[in-house]
Amino acid sequence: MVNVGSKIGALGPITGKMIIKPKTKQMTLSFSTTWPKRMGGGPTNFVEKTWAGIEEGLDQSEILFYSDNGKRFDPYSNHAPKLHTFREDPHDRWKVGMKIHPVINNRTPQRFQFAPILECKGVQRIDIFHNVGHTQIDIDGECYGEVFHHGLDCIYEYTNDLQDLAINDGFDSIEQFFQWFDKDFKGVIVHWTPIRY
Repeated sequence: MVNVGSKIGALGPITGKMIIKPKTKQMTLSFSTTWPKRMGGGPTNFVEKTWAGIEEGLDQSEILFYSDNGKRFDPYSNHAPKLHTFREDPHDRWKVGMKIHPVINNRTPQRFQFAPILECKGVQRIDIFHNVGHTQIDIDGECYGEVFHHGLDCIYEYTNDLQDLAINDGFDSIEQFFQWFDKDFKGVIVHWTPIRY
């Protein structure tokens, strides 16, 4: 008999029997549905934006199933696609090939997987460093872009590529991106599309 209810390892802690290690690790990826109060509240539309980036190749029945026939969200809304997400990853858990379960309301009775299981197609390191009047974003250890500002609510110059990064991560503007990432950040970009920076 195989013990599959214990923590994955060589031997199960209770029975001492071999545990089968799954071939592909699965990760739950929880998305916010509303902006925090400091950003004015309101819907993030991350669900619709994620759908805008994955709906190609899905048949109508899948789209209707995950949207609950359009009752939970509008899978055909006209939003720029969200093609990746930033996550803290201090233990290097995110790996290419992992299966991603995109959800909202995680760890609540209202938990809802709003899209089919996605595959992690890429992981890139990202660091955001804030200094007085200047913010720098590094991707995979290289400077990707810079922002110059009189406070993050008064950005006066930025590297053009940063606008694409912000939009591809589901934000409507570079200003909104830096309202969210208003402190230093160290983590990864989790990709479910082939895009890279």
